[in-house]
Amino acid sequence: MRGRVWAVVLAGGLGLVDWGAGQGMALWLRGALDGSDAAGAAQVTATGFPARIGVQLDAPWGANAGMRVVALERATITAPVWNPLAWTLDLPLPQRVEVQGLPFALTGTAAALTVAAAPAPDLPLAGVTLRMQAPALQLEAAKAPSLAAESVDLALRPTEDPQTYTLAGAIVGAALPPGLAASLSRQAGLERPLPDLLEQVSLDAGVGLAQPLVLLSPAPVAVSALDLRRAELVWGGHRISVSGHLTVDAEGTPEGTLTIALSDFPVWLDLGLAAGLVPPERKAMLAAMGDYLSKQSPDGSVQLPLSFANGRMSLAALPLGPAPRLR
Repeated sequence: MRGRVWAVVLAGGLGLVDWGAGQGMALWLRGALDGSDAAGAAQVTATGFPARIGVQLDAPWGANAGMRVVALERATITAPVWNPLAWTLDLPLPQRVEVQGLPFALTGTAAALTVAAAPAPDLPLAGVTLRMQAPALQLEAAKAPSLAAESVDLALRPTEDPQTYTLAGAIVGAALPPGLAASLSRQAGLERPLPDLLEQVSLDAGVGLAQPLVLLSPAPVAVSALDLRRAELVWGGHRISVSGHLTVDAEGTPEGTLTIALSDFPVWLDLGLAAGLVPPERKAMLAAMGDYLSKQSPDGSVQLPLSFANGRMSLAALPLGPAPRLR
């Protein structure tokens, strides 16, 4: 009997701590958002009791340089009572989203961003995962989604080196804007039109940072290196992949070489011409080069080096212009 009494007392005590933690978090977040130019919410309330601790945000928004970038209807941030360092941001679906002032409808069956921290004073990042099922983002005035996919699954995880992280995942069944595939196929003169879906976009990379990621860091962390083990896109059975290593200086300028491997090079060349990515006067030279390289490859694929040096980039010795800044 006495054991049951103590069990009830203990459960009540844990419940009171749980409720108090949620109320305290809501109070702290309301104070942090009050007067902030970078983020805000119409209302912040405690939620999750008794199994979780957390807050619900009504009409949350984020801004950059004084301009509101995104605004949601609602979101919840919670963590299980037994692991208060593993936070999950849940977006109830469907809901209305504003991006740069434009109204969109966000639909799907699930959308969650999970952020885990290590037990240390500055809360080092222990991992981030993004999982979405059947997501679709559609402008309210449009008849078809602007962005859609069967699934999105991405993960950022630390390695033994505190300044290196792995970034891996895939987007399956990404839908292109209506009519884009048909238009490009027609302009490229393809015998068989490409589908409106990309079968898969996948990524496996190592990301080097100037300093470890910590959740309580007041400033963004700069990228210092990118080890691209494999990034791949499959579209209508045609495959393109990229791999290689880049270093990034303090100004964000990349140095190094990425190797682009293409199956069905003539198809990609025609698509590049149709999309305006390849100058028409380069077609004959690139076609001859691709034919030669495909004959040297065991599987008929073509591998082209994309080089970054002195703030410029070039593809197979053809200058492309200034390199993008990775910062």
